[in-house]
Amino acid sequence: MAQFRYAALCLAALCAGGCGSSDEPGDTGTPGTGGTGATTTSQSSSSSGAGGDQGGTGGGTATTTVVVNEISAKGGDWIELGNPGPGSADLGGLGLCDSDESGECNTVDALRFPEGTQLAPGAYLLILGDQLPEDGPGPHTACLPDGGPSSCFYATWKVSASRGETVYLISESDEVLARLEYPIEAAADGQTWGRLPDLTGEGAATAPTPGAENAAP
Repeated sequence: MAQFRYAALCLAALCAGGCGSSDEPGDTGTPGTGGTGATTTSQSSSSSGAGGDQGGTGGGTATTTVVVNEISAKGGDWIELGNPGPGSADLGGLGLCDSDESGECNTVDALRFPEGTQLAPGAYLLILGDQLPEDGPGPHTACLPDGGPSSCFYATWKVSASRGETVYLISESDEVLARLEYPIEAAADGQTWGRLPDLTGEGAATAPTPGAENAAP
């Protein structure tokens, strides 16, 4: 009897920490019982308008009211951004790029707007393409020789009319904020490709109106 009591006391001492417990270090528990095994994953989504050309955040949180409004790929290489409002838009750190061979944004050569670059509601911003890298993004006062805004920015790339491209406006973290596709040979000589109605419509052949409201040819 004494030996039995001694064995029982030893067993009680060993189980004082919890015999059969699942609360050992590294145990993740069981879903529904206070365990930590469940993980919530957010899925990426994108929004688009104007025939899929207006943009989308690509699953991120950055947004802007600015749109890619007009593209000239013949007789001059330039892109126009526009801000339909209602408020002023901060472009500092945002990028502008053409598409690579896969159709995605060529982020390596993207023009990055300097901090403090603002675009007022109803205003337009001109970007000249095919410029020298050493000239920097700007702003510059040497813009179009035959009219248009007196201030502009420079991009090192240009849009190919024969290949067709998409111009993207991207966030500091390369999320797509807005875009406009220039289809293959979309515009005739002396024409551009822009949104009709201005700032809100889908892409269509337009008369060149850098820094001004888009118009039909």
